[in-house]
Formats: sequence, C-alpha cells, structure tokens
Amino acid sequence: MARNTLAEIADQGAANIAAAQARKAEVSLANKAIHKFGGEDAILEFIASGGTISALCKVLGVGNTTFDRWVDRGGETRRTAYARARTRAAQSLAEQTIDIADAATIQEVQLAKLRCDRRAWLASKLSEEFSDKQQPLVNIDLGSMALDALRKRSIVLVDDSEETNTK
Repeated sequence: MARNTLAEIADQGAANIAAAQARKAEVSLANKAIHKFGGEDAILEFIASGGTISALCKVLGVGNTTFDRWVDRGGETRRTAYARARTRAAQSLAEQTIDIADAATIQEVQLAKLRCDRRAWLASKLSEEFSDKQQPLVNIDLGSMALDALRKRSIVLVDDSEETNTK
C-alpha cells in the first residue's frame, strides 16, 4: 500500500477544489446563457416544441453535461418540469409527422417517409406513449391455476371389501 506524502495530498486537494470551481463556473455560464435565452420557461418551451438537447446546447454555447448539471441543480421541481417538457416534445414530434406527410409531394415521398420515421422513433424514446413495444394483452399465471386445481381435487377411496361382500 503506497503512502502519500503531505505534498501529494495537498496537490490532490487543490486539484479537487479547482475541478469543483470549474464545474461551478460552467453552471454559472449556463445560467447566464439560459437567462439570455429567455429563462427556464423558454428552455422548457424549446424542448417541448421538439427541439433537441444538442441543438439547445449549441445555441446556448454550453456542453450537454453542463446542461444536465443545470437541470439537476434545479432540484425536483426542475427535473419534473424537464420530464414534462420531454413528454410534450414526443407529442410535438408525433404531430410533426402528420404535417410532413400531408405536405409531401410525389417526388418527396421517400424523404418525407424518412423524416416521419425518425421523428416517430425519437418520440418513442421520449415517451412510452409512442413506443412500438407491445405490452402483453393477457397475463396468465399457470402456476396458480395448477395449485387451485390441486386444492379442488378430492380423493375418493373405494373399499374393495364392500364390493366383494355385496356380490
């Protein structure tokens, strides 16, 4: 087991403090960028309208990890609002597929189909409501059915001696 010298421990402590300060500075820059964008409500509306997190981070000039830290630092209230915005984004993307399909011309059918398929896929990732995964319609528990049948079964004993006496 290697022992660290006091200098190594101090260097590690200083590095940890510097990293924490850098993360705090990143979140502070994110807060300023979000405020400049229009605030938390504008961010949530951008997401709810189908905007991606990557596009949002590019507009804000922050990284995805920094944005995730900003969401987490907002507590349960912000995380819940963010989850609702993502659900609304799925609905928005599903509605966009209708608009894309309706506006397609004969020459654009393949491109429109691709755009609709990608939006439908993304909507399925954002909300279970639009997922292609089929849930079982009927759930049968054969184990309990077998046990119930055994409980109801009665055993009838036939006395062979009575049959021979009556003959």
